[in-house]
Amino acid sequence: MATTKKITPDNKWRLLLWMLAGLTFGNFIGEICRPISFLSFLSYGQSFGIATPVELNLGFLLVSFKFQLHITLTGIMGMALGVMIYKR
Repeated sequence: MATTKKITPDNKWRLLLWMLAGLTFGNFIGEICRPISFLSFLSYGQSFGIATPVELNLGFLLVSFKFQLHITLTGIMGMALGVMIYKR
């Protein structure tokens, strides 16, 4: 019989950490595969977010905010791998 993990707040953070680690590792592998012609499809992805920074100039302080997310095919596979590692 399969056991299920009880999701507590600590486990949610651990799952998020594994997913972010998998996304980072997957995007890294995708960038390595980009110049290789038969593996270049692994680096296919989309970018979305705020492309130009939003700035707040107070005269003595300049605050700029930019958020952009780039997800690749290998990044999604890395996230799935992170979830599988978390579940074991």
